[in-house]
Amino acid sequence: MLEILIVDDDRAVRRSLELHLAGRGFTVRGAGSLAEGEAAWRESMPDLVILDLMLPDGTGTELLQRMRDAGRRTPAIMVTGHHEMEHAVAGMRAGAFDFIHKPLDVDELDAVLDRAAAHLREGARPGLETAPGEALGRPGAIVGRSRAVLELHKAIGRASRGRANVLIRGESGTGKELVARAIHGNLAAGEPFVAVNCSALVPALLESELFGHEKGAFTGAVQRRRGRLELAGRGVLFLDEIGDLPLDLQAKLLRVLQERTFERVGGAEALPFAAVLIAATHRDLEAMLGEGAFREDLYYRLKVVEIAVPPLRTRREDVPVLVAHFLARYNAEFHRRVTRVPASVLARLRSYSWPGNVRELENRIQAGIMASPGDTLVVEVPEGGPVPPAARTWRRTLKDVEAEHVRAVLEQVGWNQGEACTILGISRPTLRKKIQDHGLKESPADG
Repeated sequence: MLEILIVDDDRAVRRSLELHLAGRGFTVRGAGSLAEGEAAWRESMPDLVILDLMLPDGTGTELLQRMRDAGRRTPAIMVTGHHEMEHAVAGMRAGAFDFIHKPLDVDELDAVLDRAAAHLREGARPGLETAPGEALGRPGAIVGRSRAVLELHKAIGRASRGRANVLIRGESGTGKELVARAIHGNLAAGEPFVAVNCSALVPALLESELFGHEKGAFTGAVQRRRGRLELAGRGVLFLDEIGDLPLDLQAKLLRVLQERTFERVGGAEALPFAAVLIAATHRDLEAMLGEGAFREDLYYRLKVVEIAVPPLRTRREDVPVLVAHFLARYNAEFHRRVTRVPASVLARLRSYSWPGNVRELENRIQAGIMASPGDTLVVEVPEGGPVPPAARTWRRTLKDVEAEHVRAVLEQVGWNQGEACTILGISRPTLRKKIQDHGLKESPADG
């Protein structure tokens, strides 16, 4: 059975965790400080560590780094508060397996422990993840406290592990370029970030924009010009709306990715392509594959790492903090002092469906700041807004959807509850409760 070390200065939390984990059959040891935790780790060399970020004599990040310096990659699950997200970045990048928030949710902890145990069984190296901090008012910050944003932060961390191609999916206005810039900041800070909108230029200009051209390559090419592939250097080349890239340029981009070289338009010199390629789209690329509008080989080259950016309507709990973020930013930019948001206005903002996503919210807050005569926000919010297609056709309750999904997973794995827990990301007690609550039973055909 696995041995777990808990390093937390809160004795009550530590004791509760010890009892819970011992009940699950783990061997458990506790420590209340960085020094005690390091001594316990060196003495027992546990299989897993649950590590509080803030300790009385230092931080969990310090202990994590010392563990890495000692050459032992023990999976560490970091425990953080929402206000500590900025400090957690260093810990996640230093090699933490995952992190969970206070107050602790036992089911969430069990799910993370099950994933860590599966990694140990498979001999996999723990993940390297990051969670960019919440900085209200800072341009480019990815703001939110929802589970969806937390998972987005983790995805950014996974994409920052190495120099692999990344495909970012999401509706217009969700912040795909912010995600690309966050990856750049973690992976290649100090190197160029070069962005190209593939839908904003006609194909002839787009080729020259990407590859550059030699003098005399075409009418008007009066001098050599370096393209975006060259300007990106060892940084990040961000191709927004990759679904709008013409087929002939798709073929040329594929060759660049395969050979890591390119030639300027009208040139013969092979130039190296050393940047990380991040592509983004709001289009259904899979449908475009079937229509022959997007190359399948390029599609798989691009999606080595794939990130889905959630629409705002699926994380409406983030609306208040986004409003605070935009107020802080644009009050400073517009030299205004609009600081109060009536409860009725906030309620309307949360209930609206936001078809334009975060960009629409940002634009409405900007307009509201300029329209507000005093310190109270006055903002136009449409009643309800367009109903997403899914909402018009999907009339079943959440309970019904959950029951169907749990049953489908169980049937897929032949009712192996261990495998089902891994797929669903929940603990065995939680799975058993869901089976009981939904009245699920294994049919003879499944046995």
